[in-house]
Amino acid sequence: MKKLILCLVMIAAIAVPSAFSQLRFEIGANVPLKAMLLSGGTLNSSTFSDLGSFPLISEDFFLAVPNSSLLLQADLGLLKIGVGAKVQSIMLMAYAAYPNAQVELALGPLCVDASLGGYYMGYYVIGTGFGANKVDALIPEASVWLALGKKRAFRIGAGAIGLVPTNFDLSAVPVVAYAGMKVVLE
Repeated sequence: MKKLILCLVMIAAIAVPSAFSQLRFEIGANVPLKAMLLSGGTLNSSTFSDLGSFPLISEDFFLAVPNSSLLLQADLGLLKIGVGAKVQSIMLMAYAAYPNAQVELALGPLCVDASLGGYYMGYYVIGTGFGANKVDALIPEASVWLALGKKRAFRIGAGAIGLVPTNFDLSAVPVVAYAGMKVVLE
């Protein structure tokens, strides 16, 4: 009898969320515009040079960072809440995937996204291999997108992504502002 109840609970745990949710797939690219350091409650772009060179941002060139995510989301009208995985890539040679939770507020064609991911990260580097590690950092991201087209699938916008240690020592938090585009399939 206990096995039957446990089996029914497991079936309900899988069936109920899938009945009220949908898959969301995003693919796009972000172009880093400015690297900053949040220190003492203020953003300072001049102190980022103390951390060393940042190869994705230069006055001479820019490097797009392809990304994608797959989320299981609940559509609550104006608000969409989802959990899943996000993958960031550098030059299509190195990939990093991490769990991600995202909230989107849709105000007509304007979409405001906030997400938090990290803590665990899987990686793959061409020619080197792959693996998974616990990372003592969280990756918060906030962005604003303008949805275009009949189904509002193509989006252009801007945002910022950071790296917060899990001990929440906010004395020096790197932040990168970006502009980007993505296609959202729901």
